[in-house]
Amino acid sequence: MKKIIGSLFAAAFAFSLSSAQAEEKTYEGEMSCAKCKLKIAETCEDTLKVGDTVYLLEEGGDRKTSEHVCSGTAKAKVTGKVEERDGKKFLVASKILVE
Repeated sequence: MKKIIGSLFAAAFAFSLSSAQAEEKTYEGEMSCAKCKLKIAETCEDTLKVGDTVYLLEEGGDRKTSEHVCSGTAKAKVTGKVEERDGKKFLVASKILVE
């Protein structure tokens, strides 16, 4: 009986953790190019810098690239889910508003 209760508790805890990670939030920051502006990538791709944290942007399953931020920066609000892969933070966007 203790094993069953322990297993149910572990499953509920794992589910609550996965639900918390899948939550969408809106982040406000400065959008710029990972290659041209930040010098952290070999190809052009959009980033969102929020405080000291830099997120690589993905939209529709692809890395996001915009010519208008390649040579400069733009203030942006991005709604999405944060994922960490290979030591990098990705913001998988469902909505991007560039100001």
